[in-house]
Parts: sequence; C-alpha cells; structure tokens
Amino acid sequence: MLGAVASLSSYAKAEKTLVSVGGLTVQGGLDIGGAAFYLPSVNFGAGSYAPRSDGQYKRTKSPVSGELYGKPILTGRWDWGHGVAVIGTASALGAATLGHGDGQIMSQTSGSPHSIYLEEANIGLTMPVKIAHAPHTLTVLGGRQSFIVDDGFLIGKGTYSAGRRGAWWYAPRFAFSGPGVIKLEGQSFRADAFMLESNTDNDIDRGYDRPKTKFVGFDVSWFTSTPGGHGGSVYAERASYVTLTYFHIRDADTSAGYDHSARADRNGMNVASLSWGGTLFPVKTLGISKNFTFYGSFVSEQNSHAGNGYKSVEAYGMFFEPGYRFTMLPWQPKVFYRYTQFGGGKNPNGTVKRSYDTLFLYDGKRYCYGGYWPGEIIGMYLAPLSNLKVQQFDLTVTAPFHLLKREDGLKLGVHYYNLSLLHPSGAGLHNVANHISDEVDVTAEYAMNATTSAALAGGMAFSGPSGKALAQAGLPAGYPMPKISRQSGILEFYFYKHF
Repeated sequence: MLGAVASLSSYAKAEKTLVSVGGLTVQGGLDIGGAAFYLPSVNFGAGSYAPRSDGQYKRTKSPVSGELYGKPILTGRWDWGHGVAVIGTASALGAATLGHGDGQIMSQTSGSPHSIYLEEANIGLTMPVKIAHAPHTLTVLGGRQSFIVDDGFLIGKGTYSAGRRGAWWYAPRFAFSGPGVIKLEGQSFRADAFMLESNTDNDIDRGYDRPKTKFVGFDVSWFTSTPGGHGGSVYAERASYVTLTYFHIRDADTSAGYDHSARADRNGMNVASLSWGGTLFPVKTLGISKNFTFYGSFVSEQNSHAGNGYKSVEAYGMFFEPGYRFTMLPWQPKVFYRYTQFGGGKNPNGTVKRSYDTLFLYDGKRYCYGGYWPGEIIGMYLAPLSNLKVQQFDLTVTAPFHLLKREDGLKLGVHYYNLSLLHPSGAGLHNVANHISDEVDVTAEYAMNATTSAALAGGMAFSGPSGKALAQAGLPAGYPMPKISRQSGILEFYFYKHF
C-alpha cells in the first residue's frame, strides 16, 4: 500500500490559525486524496470475487475501481510559559471506494462502501527537561493517536482499512486507541513508553479486521540528525539511527475472519526488534558518508502460552537494504536492494507457530513506491505477508529541472520484485515449487510542493508455480476454476493535497 503519501496524510500539520488568544492557539487543516485502478487479469486470471446479497459471489476478471478520502484536522496548544504547554489533536476521516473494489480474490471493498469515523482524539502535556545537562523534551499524550516506531516495519498502523471503512489501498487510517504514549526527545536520543491498542470492528470490516490487540512496551533510539534537522521528533531528518523495541501483548482476540494458522495467537506474545538505518558506516574518502545507506530490521516473536491449538510461537521477520545515490551523475540515480523475509513453518498443523505476524506493519515513510509491501500487484493482492521471501531491486532518478514551479520535483522509478514462499507446504500447497512471481513496476511521481503530489504507475507480474497455486486455492468453494494465466497487470493513479 501507499507509503509516502499516506505518511503525509497522517502527519501533515494543521496550518491555518483559527484561534489565537493569549497563549491559546487552535489551527485547522484538511487532507484529501484519491486513487484510480485498472487491474487486467488480476490474480493471474483468477479474478476478484465480490459477495452478493443472496450469499453468492460475482467474479470480475479485470477490476476497475477508485478511492477517495478526506481528513479534517484540528490541533491546539495552550502555552503556560517556560516551554510548558497543553497540546491536543482531533480529526475525523471519511473514505469511499467506488467501482469493483480492491483486487483481492475475496474483495473486501466491493459495493461502493463509504464511511466517516473518528481518527485522532488526544490531549497531553509537553515540557522541557534536562538529563545529564542535555536539553530534552518530555511529552505525555493520552487518547487516540498516530504512533510509529522508525519507519513502521513493526509499529505504524492501528486501524485497518477494509469493508465499509473503504479506501483499502490508500489506507489513510493510522490511529491507535489509548491509554497513550510518553515520549522523551533529545538531540541524539529518543525513548517512548507506550500502552496502546488497535482499533477493530469486524461488523464494519465484514469479518476481515485484524485481531483487537492491546500491548505495552518501549523503544529507545540513538541517532544523528541531518544538518538543521530534528531527528528526535522527525524520522525523515535522521541521518542515521539504531533502535531497540520491545512490547508485550497483554490481550488480544482471535478475530474469527483472520487466518489463525498463519498469524493469529497474539495474546501473551513478546515481541523484540533491532532496527537501524542511514549512513551508519561513514568513509569520507569513498563518498560513503553522504551517498551510501544501509537500513534493516530484525523482529522476534515469542509466546510460550499460545492458543488455538498451538503450544508456542517462535517466529521472526527481517529486512536488509543497502543503497547508493550517484550524486555525481545527471539525474542522481539512486539504487537499492532489499531482502525481506517473513518467517513461516513447514507444517500448518504443527504445534509451534513459526509464521510471522506483521502486527502493525505500515508501508514505510522513506519511499512512496518501494515500501515494505512487496509490489503493487501480487504482493498487494495475492501473496501472503507470512512464509514469504522477497528480493527487491529499485532504481529511481530525479529530474534536474522543474515542470511548473521552482520547488516542484519529478521522480521516475523502476521497481522489480521476486517473490517466493519459504515453505509451500506451510501454505497448504504440496509438490509445488517455491516461486510465486516476478514483477516489474514503472512509476512517475510528481511533487508540486510539500502539500501537493500525484503519481502514475504501471506494471506487469509473471506467475510462478506457487503463484498459480495460490490463485487457485483462494477461490470460493463450489465455483468453476477459471483459466489461470501467466500475467497480471496494473495501471494506477493517485493524488494527495493538504490545505
């Protein structure tokens, strides 16, 4: 799903001052976004099945759909002097899906669903403190709020967009419910203590929502900032960082519509991760200090009291991503290779669950296309985010000229994804080779300024043995098997605007 634009929609600051009286300031803003899709021969020709009122399904081989959302935002700050202030945010989010809905085999957003729901509603206190003679900012924030650790590989999304919520691909909802978060931000150190829960409603999401999950934990980051940046509060302004994260899931349901054998059994789980990124190994004589980056994360999930027929959970997920920008060349091409692995088990009926649970995965703030979702076609609509190996190669170039304004920018990209199951038997497939698909996407991203952007993307995916088998296995029972083809395609457009 969308990364950079969703990040902007979630974290863009309200800018229009509505009230300014004494130390009280109230500001307002509005995010809007939209997207359009054409998915020729989706799921390698298996199509997408939409539920009907009579309990049957309607198949569409090549869905056409659109998504729209709007998010009004209010932020307030009441300054008490000496840097102490009461802060708060309130926002709502309205979204709709038009046309056939998303392209999953069992469509979650068919029938033109639409909704308006509360997104953020929080209040807190912020103040300056000194620790070891160094200035820090302490913030206590309670209530519904967006919360992301680093780039969101582990914690980033508290609300799933599906069913009557609409806007499944754009996924503009982020907020967790409280109690809240305590943040400590310094010049090279950041720490959070959090007690949060995901927002779940299977009536709204037609039984496809994630398990309602309450968790408590902390994260600690050491970082350097970009020149003039504030890496403690703004992830994008970190030149390099290392983060340790731990949390315990103190309560979770099993969400009957969720896939227990692959990813449920959260209650009692302990999760720990080590993540890093940026220019971690500067060698100025080689130009590595500003051009070479290395990002990665390793996540461990353990539970010695798992339910649903399991005795324990022993799972992991990880990615490693070296990259380089050729600043000495025209268009400054940037390349990176990312290896991602979501652990899985060989035996779906075993007593130890080894399939990785992506928990609160968010598509990442560092890139628009090329986020943690493995592709715009197969990784988006067909492949599971568990028991999966992804090899990704990315090439982007930035135009050395402006199109409409002096501050605008155009970025072109080519993105390649190779997807394979770790253990086909763990996905219920037998005597099938691991390879799911190869996919190539081409993108053009245009940013008019920091508050207005749009993009156009097209791509093709080519099936492997496991890809065809997954498409066949996902069909609703009792329906004839359509011809499974070699290719699937995509053409998509999106826009984003903040007022």
